[in-house]
Amino acid sequence: MTGGRVFYVAPDPVAALGSQLSVLAASDAGLAADPDRLTVVPGGGRAGRSLLELPEVGWRLQREAAAVVLWTGSAAARRRLAELGIPNANSDPQVARRLENKAHFQDAARAWGIPVPRSVSGVAGPDLLPSASHFGRAVFQLARGYSGAATYPVRDAADLDELITRFAGHPCRVAEFVEGTPVTVTGVALEERVALGPPCLQLTGIAELTPYPLGSCGNDFSSPVLGAEAVAQVAQQTGEWLRELGHRGIFGVDLVVDGRGRPWCIEVNPRLVASLPLWSLSATAGGSLLDLHLAAFGLAEDTGASLDCHWSQLILYQQGRLASAEAAASQEGNWEPGRGFVPERRLTLAGPGPGRVGLIRRSPAGPGKEIARLILEGPLIGADGHLLPHLRTAVLSLRRELEPGPARP
Repeated sequence: MTGGRVFYVAPDPVAALGSQLSVLAASDAGLAADPDRLTVVPGGGRAGRSLLELPEVGWRLQREAAAVVLWTGSAAARRRLAELGIPNANSDPQVARRLENKAHFQDAARAWGIPVPRSVSGVAGPDLLPSASHFGRAVFQLARGYSGAATYPVRDAADLDELITRFAGHPCRVAEFVEGTPVTVTGVALEERVALGPPCLQLTGIAELTPYPLGSCGNDFSSPVLGAEAVAQVAQQTGEWLRELGHRGIFGVDLVVDGRGRPWCIEVNPRLVASLPLWSLSATAGGSLLDLHLAAFGLAEDTGASLDCHWSQLILYQQGRLASAEAAASQEGNWEPGRGFVPERRLTLAGPGPGRVGLIRRSPAGPGKEIARLILEGPLIGADGHLLPHLRTAVLSLRRELEPGPARP
């Protein structure tokens, strides 16, 4: 660090788990109290920019912060931090918004030579139907959406017609469906280079975890990735493209590896990513993903260290009726034969220790939103592509505890 404290300001502290950041959050996500590093600010809303508007947050940051990192940057947050005179360690939000717009991304990436599936983009309606109908199996996506909430599988012409009618007038993309294995690569765009971590399996559409057929629901860093070398090449090419366009800091590249081992780039996430705590827990003395992110903004030194990650996670999204409106404590524990996950103590901002398991319970946020995640070491997926039996049992048990009522229609 160049001096002072870097603060993470967000609705909850989960992304800062395992890091050295100080945290100002609207919720503690069930973590144990940590007065030195975690401050809960009531009335902070559901966005970091809302917290920045609170006078007590502004005063605290002006006294103590060398810089601020947000979960997602925005023009409003950028203006507020400029008013406070505090550096913003988030990339230009205008760049991020263009790149995350799925209707814009496809053509822009293809022009750079990045392998992307065939697609058409435009406004959903009768004019789009003829050009989108020749793909057969396809994926319909609204221009913006996270964790699969705005992504729909298209099996046939009837599905496509229904989706285009339902979302008439909305910008969208219809892309050819690629049969294969979802993979993600995380990296950092610095001023002079792009640093990449190893690829991981992107858990997608697992019914025990998510209500969305194509929704992401976890990261498996211990299972092998088909075509890892080719995946890294495409991710490097994509990272250089992001850097050329002006993005700085952490980014994620989502790909699908087809049966021949060829990777296809599906989308990019030019921002902090859900796997960030896993990288912080895996950090070595040479540095971490967050260290490189801060280096992209002149707040840390780029040591040139390689990135590695050996933690994984399962993310549960709300499918039924929650047991209570109050979030329970997040816990650290172990697996025990015949008992599954056995909690032993309250989880802290430091995250679970080596060989242990962390369970984070989110504050209820509504149907389809994240309600819990398990953070652990080791593989998640078996050779059959399904969750390992003990993990499936743990997930089903946790869901019965969190959602004892019937599923929402």
